Amino acid sequence: MKLRVCFLWHMHQPYYKDPETGSYILPWVRLHAIKDYAALPEIFRGHPGVRHTVNLVPSLLVQVRDYVENGAEDVFLSVSRKNSLDLTKEENEFLLRNFFSAYAPTMILPQPRYADLFRGHEAALRSLHRKNGGPGGYGASEYTDLATLFNLTWFHPMFREEDPELSRLWRKGSGYTEREKHYVLDHQIKVMGRVFDEYRKLSREDGGELSSSPMYHPILPLLIDNRSALDALPGAALPGLPFSWPADARIQLERGRKVFHDLFGADPSGLWPSEGSISPAALEMACETGFKWAATDEILLARAFGKSVRRDPGGIPIEPDWFYRPYAAVTKRGSIPVFFRDHHLSDLIGFEYSRWDAHDAANNFIHNLKGIYDRLTSGASGISDNEYVIPVILDGENAWEYFHDSGVTFLNVLLSKLDQLRPNIEFITLSDALAETGEVRELPTIPTGSWIDGTFHIWIGHQEDHSAWEMLSRARALLESKSMTSSKEGDEEPFDLQKARDYLLVAEGSDWCWWYGDDHYTPHGPEFDRLFRNNVKAAYKAMGVIPPDSIDIPIIKSDRIVQEKNLIPAPRSYIQPRIDGMVTSYFEWNSARKVVPAPGFGTMHRAGHVILSCFYYGFSVDEIFFRFDLDKVAVENVREIELEILFQEKSVKFNSILDPINGRFIYSFVKLDESRGALSSEESSRHLGTVRAAFVNVLELAIPFEALDCARDERLEFFVTIQIAESFGERWPIYGTFSAELPGTDFAERMWQA
Repeated sequence: MKLRVCFLWHMHQPYYKDPETGSYILPWVRLHAIKDYAALPEIFRGHPGVRHTVNLVPSLLVQVRDYVENGAEDVFLSVSRKNSLDLTKEENEFLLRNFFSAYAPTMILPQPRYADLFRGHEAALRSLHRKNGGPGGYGASEYTDLATLFNLTWFHPMFREEDPELSRLWRKGSGYTEREKHYVLDHQIKVMGRVFDEYRKLSREDGGELSSSPMYHPILPLLIDNRSALDALPGAALPGLPFSWPADARIQLERGRKVFHDLFGADPSGLWPSEGSISPAALEMACETGFKWAATDEILLARAFGKSVRRDPGGIPIEPDWFYRPYAAVTKRGSIPVFFRDHHLSDLIGFEYSRWDAHDAANNFIHNLKGIYDRLTSGASGISDNEYVIPVILDGENAWEYFHDSGVTFLNVLLSKLDQLRPNIEFITLSDALAETGEVRELPTIPTGSWIDGTFHIWIGHQEDHSAWEMLSRARALLESKSMTSSKEGDEEPFDLQKARDYLLVAEGSDWCWWYGDDHYTPHGPEFDRLFRNNVKAAYKAMGVIPPDSIDIPIIKSDRIVQEKNLIPAPRSYIQPRIDGMVTSYFEWNSARKVVPAPGFGTMHRAGHVILSCFYYGFSVDEIFFRFDLDKVAVENVREIELEILFQEKSVKFNSILDPINGRFIYSFVKLDESRGALSSEESSRHLGTVRAAFVNVLELAIPFEALDCARDERLEFFVTIQIAESFGERWPIYGTFSAELPGTDFAERMWQA
């Protein structure tokens, strides 16, 4: 029997150009281009036995082209280019608030100067707002170093190493000149210029494949008719106004194909519909516009068959025979094969392996593949040898910043090991897998939904989403009215109406509603909100209509932005819980702050059961307290759980191993030494004071202020990781850190005032 594994890496950015200024307001196209977009094809090229499909979203492609061919700039790049001596106070604040937008453990802390600037930036912000400055303020040299290091750290390590000057500047680490800073910025555009050639080479010479998505990454079923949300989730709350513009969905598909053809000289065969969103009407339209296959998530395959994909404790599907194959979605206008991603394997790479040793992670992935292969061969179903296909489909850009070397070691080890599994297990493109499949069986029914929970809740389920859809619906209806008037007069659609249509197509993208509601958080939420509203506003202006005043009112309310920055307020009063691993009394944690993990900050979303139900935070005069409550269902029959708290600014971590079944519990409080790694807990205890912890029903922890050297600090930064042995783990928050308020010098006074 031959098993085929197909990797699809999804590369996506929304359209960041602000129609009011003509500039890109966020830097992620540029920064990911110099990191993941240009680097991954080079890494893949070193392992020709493993071939890949890469999905390139057209809105990303046109922006890369704009930077390279037209000298486009984003706000971050413009501020970076400015001489630090000439920066205004507002620009200094912009640098301090935005130029630590990177995953600290892998992209900031490894550079000592960048780490120092990171630790001091809140004091620098406070100094900036004092009339006479004061302690902690940054000068021109700090701002030059900050702009240089931020732009340097986003380079993929391969690109820093291959260019002698970049390599020298990375080693230099501080004291940068304006000339050196400009070298870094100019070299970014040079690397961006390699992106298209890399993907042309991947598809033409390396045996890979390029697929595409609709132009601005809209949710196609919702454009065709937003009432399709009810098909995905009966009873779902809908906006007050309907939105049903199938013509827009078709334009999004056709324009995306044109951009792809212009850049790569051929039409894409494959379609990753935005967010894996499908419906009968969406797949019919994909068929009509020329796509030969589409892909989505296993949750929709399960819905089509009316049964779930059941897995054993190791994550191997118990009945893999029906799961691992493409199915034909038969529509009124033809049939289109659909692949269904294995979300377990995909999530291992996307979310899990960054915390593992590279060799252990690669071996685990191989173990999973062999387990699937063995189960398929033991099934003896009589199926054709060529029908089994495992699609591994994931974000191709956001996972790698969590690996210490942008995933280079992991990918090289994994791909080398995968190559050794041939010929029994082959690694080919989705089109090649389809060509080699003997029979593509018909899907029993075409489901409606997305890869996230099988619904469209994230994009249309919140009140903020409803406000956005209603705003878009009014503008789109007005455009239709004006367009019909023009068409009755026998004229071609005027240029101004074409521009209005362009702006609304951008506003139809999925990314704006990704950040509305409480499913996800980004500190750049106001920018996403402004981009959506400004595109709708620009459409009104292009139509010659004064935009409604309501468009200038943010959809994301400012009070929600403040609440969701992973800030943990001080407890209502001092607490003094008994550290015994049990909730001895309701009152011992009554005044603490309760934190319930949410998917939070980030563009990636993961399916699965949350292990950490909630945690509590508080303090006494001399100790900080935590209590962690585990989800009973998630840890049922689990023998080993590792929970760790990393206080990265203090170079300290708390580590614990919990055995809920046998009651075993061990822990350590470890100081991290940059030159030696972690000190032993015995060594650490001489410096870090007495830490107390206990676990029975809950994990309770007491850490002296002196152990964290934070008695004079205003906030404590940390994140939590929790992992079931040989299974999935979690990181809270997914991005960034929690920032917990400390008592300061006046907590007792504030407590009594409250």
